[in-house]
Amino acid sequence: MALATLLVLGSATGATAAEEVTTGGNWTGSWQTAMSGTAPDTEHGLPDHSIRNLVHTSAGGSEVRVRLSNVFGKAAVRMGHVTVALAVAPDSPDAVPGTMRALTFGGAPSVTIPAGAEALSDPLRFRVPERGDLLVTVFTPEPSGPVTYHQVANQTSFLGTGGDHAADESGAAFTGRTTSWHYVSGVDVRGGPAPGSVVLLGDSITDGNASTLNANSRWPDLLAARLPGLGVLNAGISSNRLLSDTWNPNALSRLDRDVLTATGARSVVVLLGINDIGGQPQHHEPSGIIAALKQIAEQTRAKGLRVLGGTLTPFGGSSNYTEELEGVRLAVNEFIRTGGAFDSVVDFDAALRDPAVPQRLRPEYDSGDHLHPSDAGYRAMAGAVRLWELLLPGRGDRWTGSWQTTMANTATEHGMPDRSIRNLVHTSVGGTEARVRLSNALGRVPVLMGRVTVAVAARPDAPDAVPGTMRELRFGGSPSITIPPGAEVLSDPVRLGVPEDGDLLVSTYTPEPSGPVSTHPRAYQTSFISTGGDHTAAESGAAFGTPTTAWHYVTGVEVRAVAAGGTVVAFGDSITDGDKSTPNTNRRWPDVLADRLKDRPGPTRLGVLNAGISGNRVLDDSAPGGIGGPNALARLDRDVTTATGARTVVVLAGINDIGNLDLPDATRLTAALGQIAAQARGNGLRVVGATITPFKGWRSYTGQRESVRLAANEFIRTSGVFDGVLDFDEVVRDPADPQRIRPDYDSGDHLHPSDAGYRAMGESIDLRLLT
Repeated sequence: MALATLLVLGSATGATAAEEVTTGGNWTGSWQTAMSGTAPDTEHGLPDHSIRNLVHTSAGGSEVRVRLSNVFGKAAVRMGHVTVALAVAPDSPDAVPGTMRALTFGGAPSVTIPAGAEALSDPLRFRVPERGDLLVTVFTPEPSGPVTYHQVANQTSFLGTGGDHAADESGAAFTGRTTSWHYVSGVDVRGGPAPGSVVLLGDSITDGNASTLNANSRWPDLLAARLPGLGVLNAGISSNRLLSDTWNPNALSRLDRDVLTATGARSVVVLLGINDIGGQPQHHEPSGIIAALKQIAEQTRAKGLRVLGGTLTPFGGSSNYTEELEGVRLAVNEFIRTGGAFDSVVDFDAALRDPAVPQRLRPEYDSGDHLHPSDAGYRAMAGAVRLWELLLPGRGDRWTGSWQTTMANTATEHGMPDRSIRNLVHTSVGGTEARVRLSNALGRVPVLMGRVTVAVAARPDAPDAVPGTMRELRFGGSPSITIPPGAEVLSDPVRLGVPEDGDLLVSTYTPEPSGPVSTHPRAYQTSFISTGGDHTAAESGAAFGTPTTAWHYVTGVEVRAVAAGGTVVAFGDSITDGDKSTPNTNRRWPDVLADRLKDRPGPTRLGVLNAGISGNRVLDDSAPGGIGGPNALARLDRDVTTATGARTVVVLAGINDIGNLDLPDATRLTAALGQIAAQARGNGLRVVGATITPFKGWRSYTGQRESVRLAANEFIRTSGVFDGVLDFDEVVRDPADPQRIRPDYDSGDHLHPSDAGYRAMGESIDLRLLT
């Protein structure tokens, strides 16, 4: 059996960056904003325009890198030129002379960001001041799509006249004014004293609505002044809600992107719920809000972060206030203070309320709208935080991902009302407790899970449970949970002997119409749909008479496994998904890898999580109605960097871009692969690149497309972007015709391996690369 070439290549992020950077240490987020939507009147982007964003740092350092966002874009956007400089003043587009620097991306001066994705610049030697002002300027030379922005910045930034003015020290060309941030979403630093960062997740009150323009008087800014040397990251969005979208995504749906992958995050302060109470539609009872807060706390803690709950501040006198809604606020605050969901509490309510009229803000703390604090009120909020609470370690629960799939498309327009679905999933590592993740990631409306169960499957191809193993799952103590659109939920732990290399049944009952069901369409595993009614707790599978080859709603199974040292995430397309493998036999190459790893001792024993999607591309999304799902960069946070216990990711992607795009471009493809590596490594993962396997004989094969594959493989093998390389191309290619898969490894379509081919791939992996 051929052994995939072992190349340990370090962690370079491109030659240009490596030459400029000499310091080390960990990265810390110094500034962040949460993207809230798209800027008006930018249907085709801002072609041939420069945008100069002015941002205020918290932590300082001797190196910088910048994150740019196209998460709400509908088309790829090319950043032709991006610069960073010190600002001469907090309200000026002029740069401090001599501080202007060009940023690079994988060594290139420009970067194309796919729709839904972000890009991370190379590190740059640059002295970033603590609590200072930076200019991040982007030039977009071409039409694209709607511009991703953060609407309510309470900070003036600047729009240039036509042309590339990104490197101008003078701000003379920036004659337009905006109080939004465009494209830029984060600034990280290294080489300073900061031991990490605090993330503040909230709505307009965290966003700093009604604070003085350009004065950095939001409560997160004022907290940063009390925390010298620690990064403070603002993940507030005005009008943000827990239970539904407004003109911005609900908090649970953006948790991965804005909180769980925040650079250097150690602790999180959550202040959310007032818009669910007072906004439209109003929520006249607290249970849904409480359940969502529990989910945020649990998912945040699952990433090892400390989580603090902030009580909701008074809103008496505001336009939406009623005594009934005040009762809801008080009930939510009682839960925050006493419910035990949070590691600690910040009592913002007590800090701001009027002692004489507790349902109102104190007059000196009221901005005038009776909802948002004044600058003095924001200062009081910052003062209410006990600083030592932010620095304590998070809980060290040892959970390991045992099985995972990724949501790729949707089924049924109105959900599956009054139906039970029994998903059959195959574990990698076992344990004594289990918890399950459910997904509405691609849904457009909330979905109610009326009941959810987990059991050990009697067989790998049948809906019957092993007697005595059926367990009802709960969510924050409740047997039901409503999942907002775009979001996922995590169940409470349940005692269950989960077998390693075994089969589980995860059954869901959805009592009401909802919206399209999030699915993974090509499971190569039979699951089952019942007749009407709740059959989730039935040990017999008799009611589950309709087989399906898709997984519905369920996206992960995690176990408490003391012996396991973490997980490997296999990230890719149909070849990682196991397309053309024998159904119900678990012969995908990640399954073969899991079989090899299960006998490893102690910390070298790893779970294996499959994040492959058939048809998935790196550079663009699947066509509407297609099975390929969001592009690889757009789904990286949800499917890879937040995976429970993740230590290493194996990236095998690009064949669908090569085979399906009209004019595949090796330069764009390899740049995107470099971005995947940089962003995964930025979240502390080891990144292993896998070469793209042959496809001669496949319907779209041409010599030109083959040249792109060869160029991409040369990049994967030699660029130094990856920490190691698996040469799957070498493993499965035909020595007599290297553009083809070996006949005995070919499933018959000349693109996907056979079971034997998948086994060769899984057995070729040098396990030393994964630890």
